[in-house]
Amino acid sequence: MPMPKDKTNIYQEFRSRLIRGSVMPYDEFISLALYHPTLGYYRKQKQRVGKSERTDFYTSNSIGEPWGKMIIEACTQILEPNDLRNYSFVEIAAEPKCSVLNQVDHPFKSSITFRLGDTIKIPKYSIVFSNEWLDAQPFKRFKFDAISGEWMEIGVSLVGNTFNECTFSTKQPTAFPVKSVDGYTIDWPTGAKKAIDDIISQSWRGLFLTFDYGLSQNIILHERPDGTARGYYRHQIMSDLLSQPGEQDLTCHLCWDELRESLKQNNFVSPKVQTQEAFFMHHSQNTIKNLFAENNGSLNFEMQKLKELIHPQHLGNKFQALWAIRN
Repeated sequence: MPMPKDKTNIYQEFRSRLIRGSVMPYDEFISLALYHPTLGYYRKQKQRVGKSERTDFYTSNSIGEPWGKMIIEACTQILEPNDLRNYSFVEIAAEPKCSVLNQVDHPFKSSITFRLGDTIKIPKYSIVFSNEWLDAQPFKRFKFDAISGEWMEIGVSLVGNTFNECTFSTKQPTAFPVKSVDGYTIDWPTGAKKAIDDIISQSWRGLFLTFDYGLSQNIILHERPDGTARGYYRHQIMSDLLSQPGEQDLTCHLCWDELRESLKQNNFVSPKVQTQEAFFMHHSQNTIKNLFAENNGSLNFEMQKLKELIHPQHLGNKFQALWAIRN
C-alpha cells in the first residue's frame, strides 16, 4: 500500500535536511514535526485543543470566562498599586481564534495576541502571558552510557520509511551529573529557554506570567530515568515519539530552575513558581468568592469549570505558574 502523501513528504523533507551524516538531532526533528510550514503539527488547520474525540489535549484556556477573570484579578493584585490601564496585555501562542480575554471585559490599555509565525515585539509596559507555550518548543534528548562514562545525544535516523532513535557523541552538558545510571534519559528543554530569552531580552517593563508543567533541575537529572518526553494524540499519551510526525503533539517537562535563572539575569525580581491552585488561591480570591456566591456553591457548569482550574486532582496541581516583575 502506498504511503499517504503527507507521510511521504515528511520523509523527503527529513532526508533533505540531513546536512551531514545520517542522524538528525532530536530538537531539529521536533522542529520539523511540529513547525514545518505545511507538514508541522502546529501549522495544520485543525482543532487541537478541547474535549472532543478529534482533539488531542485539553488546557486551562479551554475553560473560558472564569479563567480570564481569574487572570485579570491576579494581574491586578500582583501589579498593585500600578494602574492596569497603563499596560498592554500580550498573549503569546494562543490557538487560532482563541484568546484568554475573548469572553471578558478587561481593564488593560490594549490586548495583543501573537500567534504562530508572528514577529513578537513587546510594548514598553506590558503583561506578557502564555499558557502551555514553552512546553511546545523543541527539546534535546540525552542518554548516559556507563561503558564510556559519557552522556550521548539521542538523534533520529531514517531507514526506509521508519524513523529510529540512535545515539552519537556530543559535548558533555555542564549541568548534567558526571555519572549516572546506564541508560538514564534526560529530555532537556533547550527550545523553552531560547523562546523565553527572546521575549525577556526585549526592553519592556511589567509582569511575565506563564502556565505550564515543569520540574526542578534535580528531579529531571536524578529522579526521571526514562525522561519526560511524550506525545499526545486523541487525549492519549504516546510513548513512541517517532510514530506520527506531524500528527501528534511532542512535549517534555520544563526545567523551572533554568527559566527562573533566565528571568533573574534579565532583571526580573524574585521569579516564583507556584502550582496553578496556589497561584489563584493567593491572587484571585475575590473572583473565586464571587463565583461561589453567584452559584450558591452548587456544582453547576460554571462551578465545574472553576473546579477543573484549581482542584489539585484536575489542572490545579498538574500545572504551575512561573511569574516575575521587572520594574
